[in-house]
Amino acid sequence: MTQGAPRMRTTPIHIAMRSVRSIGAAAALMASATLLPGGAEATTLTFATNTAPNNLRGIAETIFIEELAAQSNGEIEVVPYWGSSLMDGREILGGVRDGVADMGFVNINYYPNRLLLNSSFMLFPRGPVSYEDRMTVFRSAYSDIPDLADELSEEGVKVVYLYGVMPFAGTFTKDVSSLEGFDGLRIRASSRWYLNLLDAVGATPVSVPWSECYQALQTGAIDSVFTNLDGIHRASLDEVAPNVFIMNQLWLPTPFLITINEAKWEGLSDAEKDAFAKAWDSAEKKFAEKYGAMFDEVVKAQKDAGYKVTFATDEEADAFANLPQVAANRETWISEAKDAGATDPEATLEKLKGLISASLGN
Repeated sequence: MTQGAPRMRTTPIHIAMRSVRSIGAAAALMASATLLPGGAEATTLTFATNTAPNNLRGIAETIFIEELAAQSNGEIEVVPYWGSSLMDGREILGGVRDGVADMGFVNINYYPNRLLLNSSFMLFPRGPVSYEDRMTVFRSAYSDIPDLADELSEEGVKVVYLYGVMPFAGTFTKDVSSLEGFDGLRIRASSRWYLNLLDAVGATPVSVPWSECYQALQTGAIDSVFTNLDGIHRASLDEVAPNVFIMNQLWLPTPFLITINEAKWEGLSDAEKDAFAKAWDSAEKKFAEKYGAMFDEVVKAQKDAGYKVTFATDEEADAFANLPQVAANRETWISEAKDAGATDPEATLEKLKGLISASLGN
């Protein structure tokens, strides 16, 4: 094992895998045999992702793949390429557009310019806590705000499923149990908007590639990583930074998208398109049933390992969500969106704000 690299370990998320069948071996069969009983030919689609099948994200994507097969009565078969085996995560959007894969995972944060309108979710730090409410906001946004889907269409892709991950948390090498403890610490985040917010609470925001975060924490190059809780635990960052500060009220407002090449989509039959819609509904429900238990298991595992786990108070979450930099981020985003040709970015923010406020009961 390379010195400083995270150790592979079995995380509690593997518990959920007991009810999700392994499809790695099946992929080879799918690629080689695409005839249905009676000689009908199945539609085989390739799918590129940058995650492994045995973690929270992989579970979400596996459930969707399985539901797509079920809802189409086996007429749609998906061959997954896990763990960036076909393309790196940042290459997938263009790769699906260009037909390297028929379908692919898209993280909006990877494309701050190409998916600027879609990045508007990140301008709202406070959002619904329950998985079901988060999905309601995300799905309503894509149905009620055409500019979001239009921006993806300009990249030659269409959203056929989306899911969410666990809320924001900071994992620290130092004893931090309050928002005030962020002051003066070097904290890594992936989103430019959240780097701005970390700066506003007195931290020194830093950008470090995800693959280097473990070693950066281990060597003291940084003091913390601020990201989704499941990502922290999956990468064993809490092992070298065992002070975990969970901001459950901060919903990690990034919908993780599964997209399909638009030309490929247009070539599907109406029945196949209907199977996609039904698979979205059923997969979302099945994953939601597992989500809460997976969150609880991660927290329990961290406590059992002797890590210090602290939950932010509502007052701390409100303070973070109402920092002056939140408004400044939105003004910057509006200006950049107009420069990029958006006609009414203010309306996009207002619609999204309304959906989030409704989910919070405001």
